[in-house]
Amino acid sequence: AGFPDRVAQRRGVRSARLKLAEGGEAELAEESAVTEAPLVVCVRALETRGEGRRRGGVRVRYAHGIEAEHLALVAPESLVESRTVSLDPATGRLTARAQLRYGALVLEDEESGRLEDEEAAEALADAALAAGLPRFVDVDGLEGYRRRVAFAAAQGAEGLAPVDAPALRAALVDLAWGHRNVKDLEGVDLVGTLRARLSGGARAALERLAPATVALPGRRAVQVTYEEDRDPWIASRLQDFFGLGEGPRVADGRVPLVLHLLAPNRRAVQVTTDLAGFWERHYPALRKELGRRYPKHAWPEDGARAKPPARRPRR
Repeated sequence: AGFPDRVAQRRGVRSARLKLAEGGEAELAEESAVTEAPLVVCVRALETRGEGRRRGGVRVRYAHGIEAEHLALVAPESLVESRTVSLDPATGRLTARAQLRYGALVLEDEESGRLEDEEAAEALADAALAAGLPRFVDVDGLEGYRRRVAFAAAQGAEGLAPVDAPALRAALVDLAWGHRNVKDLEGVDLVGTLRARLSGGARAALERLAPATVALPGRRAVQVTYEEDRDPWIASRLQDFFGLGEGPRVADGRVPLVLHLLAPNRRAVQVTTDLAGFWERHYPALRKELGRRYPKHAWPEDGARAKPPARRPRR
């Protein structure tokens, strides 16, 4: 009771090295009669300098052996029970341990077989984040979704929380629920889970202001690319725009999409937001050039009123 701050734990059976409850280490004097007690109270300890082969440090001249039960009687408020969940890097499985600590000393350490769903899910989510998201999810798709959300929020959508670290962890916890191995998270639909966490109104605003795809006369769905420092854009073959007098818009029609008009070799022959001006000023010259280079493709005179050719099925 007189020295609750001087409790120490033996490093090993009959070892003279002690671990101090307040941190650090000490060495039990060779003449000490306390040779086996795993826990001791350091009644008298001196700071020594190294001489010859003897190392410097804290040297315990007088000690008294105690039991863990004594600590429960004398200083119960200093005993801390904890439960930790850790990941086995070799197998990817979770294990839980229950510990009883007195300061820096571990008095009891037992493996617990049963894991609660909540603690397992949080541990797996943290493990996935520590290992790196590219192992588990499509990071390009995730980045595209993050930019969509940021664009929609900038256009006035309400209820769209940013796709930041807390949001990613919360979604991973949802995906990890009921699992016990980090490998179970490989290939999960993180973007779908993030969308599912939105309210119905927020999802509707996202689709209205920042749709993932738009339709063209020659294609039912063209992916829209959102970027932080550029206006959103789409890329498709020039012939898919036949019959369209004006390009698609997003943000309730306020923002025209930048159009990348591609030749049959998938290279852009024009990048514009003014499709009507393209048909009038640039298409006639391009029509002649493309007709010579790709004679098997249809190049009608009036692209704004022409019907898109049918797309060939992929081999």
